[in-house]
Amino acid sequence: MKNALPLIIALLLPPPAMLIAVDAAAATKPNVLLIIADDQGYGDFGFTGNRLVRTPNLDRLAGESAVYRNFSVAAACSPTRAALFTGRDHLLTGIWGVGERAGLRDDETRLPAFFKSAGYRTMHVGKLDCAKVGKKTPSDFGWEDWLGIGTYEHRDPLLWKPKGSERGHGWTADIWTDYALHYMREHCDAPWFASVAFIIPHLPWVCDEKYSAPFVARGCSKNLAACYGSIAHMDECVGRLLNGLKETGQERRTIVVFLSDNGPTSPEAETKSMEDLFKDEDWMKRNIANLRGHKTLVWENGDRVPLLMRWQGHVKPGDRKQFGGVEDLLPTLLDLTGVEAGAIPHLPFTGVSLRASLDDAQVTAWHPEVLRMAIAGPGSPERGVSDVTQRKFEDHHLTLRGPRFKYHALPGGKAALYDIEADPGENSDVQGKFPEVTASMAKECRERWQAILASGRAFTPEPAGSKKN
Repeated sequence: MKNALPLIIALLLPPPAMLIAVDAAAATKPNVLLIIADDQGYGDFGFTGNRLVRTPNLDRLAGESAVYRNFSVAAACSPTRAALFTGRDHLLTGIWGVGERAGLRDDETRLPAFFKSAGYRTMHVGKLDCAKVGKKTPSDFGWEDWLGIGTYEHRDPLLWKPKGSERGHGWTADIWTDYALHYMREHCDAPWFASVAFIIPHLPWVCDEKYSAPFVARGCSKNLAACYGSIAHMDECVGRLLNGLKETGQERRTIVVFLSDNGPTSPEAETKSMEDLFKDEDWMKRNIANLRGHKTLVWENGDRVPLLMRWQGHVKPGDRKQFGGVEDLLPTLLDLTGVEAGAIPHLPFTGVSLRASLDDAQVTAWHPEVLRMAIAGPGSPERGVSDVTQRKFEDHHLTLRGPRFKYHALPGGKAALYDIEADPGENSDVQGKFPEVTASMAKECRERWQAILASGRAFTPEPAGSKKN
């Protein structure tokens, strides 16, 4: 029997030719690491011009990536994540807000399902927003392996897993980073798709004093020091993820994507008017681009964030002038990896591939205008309206955003047009200067709204007894 052992092992192993074929397939399919920050605004990065915040690893990543600065997400976490995971306008997916208004429809095919169909391993760690819906878990939507939470516990979190839950010990960001690094090391010989969704810098701002102390020393308020301290902690975690790719030899065959889900917020955002918040000392330190608005609103500071995409040896680093939206990420990643979108059933994408601008930084291809909706404040959708036909266009704050112009349909039938290219702060209404653009975008905005209502997919009824706020 002793001499038979090598023969038994040989019979159990695949033949050398098969191993070569598997290795070749893995080599031709790049991994995808998708990193999502939570409420990190356009001005909360060193590479966008903030000299106070400390983001050395994200700044390094930006220097190695295609950087899209003219990039539109939605006004809050669930709408953005719905569009990111489906490639579709969030209103068409059933998402029209957060909490009880975030019922992503079961028939929407999620991003990992496409990669799983192409032989990828799939993993999600972090915030479970739109990855877990109702009683269905990420396992139902294409993530084979996952670990996450549904709240904002920055330390010792209650962790949900495919089989039950357990209380974690330590800082949540570190727990997730360790989990993702272990996954990378375990699957370094097979293509994988991994999404890492941090809850930083979502309120409450909580971090280890070692991260906040440097900001206190520089004269920051306790609040701002905690905010920027938590961002510094996340940046350190991003650095660990990037180093993990290099240490395991996967750096050059991994597409790294980073974005935030919406613009910034603060403890004062719910109690101060937008005008008063804009004058707040902490806010001015964060809003270095002087953008109007904040999270939940569809002014630029609510739905504009930078997008980073790195694929060493394939995507040349540098700024991209191309306009893009969060709906574009799924079709773009499928295009880059060669994963067939038609391999599994899915509803039509709203987004388009940004591949042409990734291949050539000088390209600014045509891009459809993106529709956005405020989910709080003036013009946000009224709750408790079960008949969608009662939702009037004039009652809402909607925007239609293109590469240059942004049209605002304001509550009460009012409107405004801004030349975002020349006026990113949305200070000067140029309707009078561009009447034809105004008329065209006003017509398109209304038609898009009507088409969404006619689809029967928008404004999914809230559960009975849900809170009204």
